[in-house]
Amino acid sequence: MRAALRYLLRMVVSPLLVGWFWVMEHCTHQLCRRRSNFTEVLTMLSLLLSDSTYASFLDGVTQTCPTAIMRSLNEHILFPLRRHYLTQILATHFQDHQTVLDLGASNGKLASRLKRTLATRHQTIDVTGCDVHVPSQTYIPVVQYDGQRVPFADNTFDVVLMTDMLHHTHDPRQMLQEAKRVSRRYILIKDHYWRSPKDFTRLKFADYIGNKPYGIHLPYNFLSQADWTHLIQQQCGLSIEHQRTFRFNLIDPCKHILFLLKV
Repeated sequence: MRAALRYLLRMVVSPLLVGWFWVMEHCTHQLCRRRSNFTEVLTMLSLLLSDSTYASFLDGVTQTCPTAIMRSLNEHILFPLRRHYLTQILATHFQDHQTVLDLGASNGKLASRLKRTLATRHQTIDVTGCDVHVPSQTYIPVVQYDGQRVPFADNTFDVVLMTDMLHHTHDPRQMLQEAKRVSRRYILIKDHYWRSPKDFTRLKFADYIGNKPYGIHLPYNFLSQADWTHLIQQQCGLSIEHQRTFRFNLIDPCKHILFLLKV
């Protein structure tokens, strides 16, 4: 029975997954015209499955989806789509001639695109990356660190950018304190939040697809909005200058959150 289920997931669900993300990339404008009806359909489908069944189903998909398919989804659809949306969202929070630390930069593709976008607006930023894993090819200078101590002096950067990296840490407070230490003005966080068990399951699913093929550590340390506020204000003593929640488009399964923090 289990073998049959694995075969079904591999032969049917994986192609459907490819189709789903193709729709995310190519059909957003058409779906926007049917926003009300589409949202109602998603709500009805979500109600059909219990939290545990929903989690088991997505776990089954991730365990049977071939690594090659996940890599292809990431590199041809998901990562470019993510960079497109994030560049537009993040660019409004930078000023000319700022020094920026991209903490959790990976290969620096996002920061590189952000620099190019700001250049079209006649703004220049100097970006340095920092990550536990430094790929062989990077698009900005990236310095390796041990995941705990950021290898820069106090007050080195105008802005520390933390994009989808805190949920990969076991101690977000310690990492945010490090960002506070090396920043002299602002910390810009973009991450995720959840409200229901299904939200959390979807975040785990997306995190697995986007990171497992590359050996990235996955503690799934996602926070609720209340957890975020407590971490930022009570635990780290930072001031929230701006906050927003959003999704990339109407069929984005994940909830995103952004904070601009004053050091």
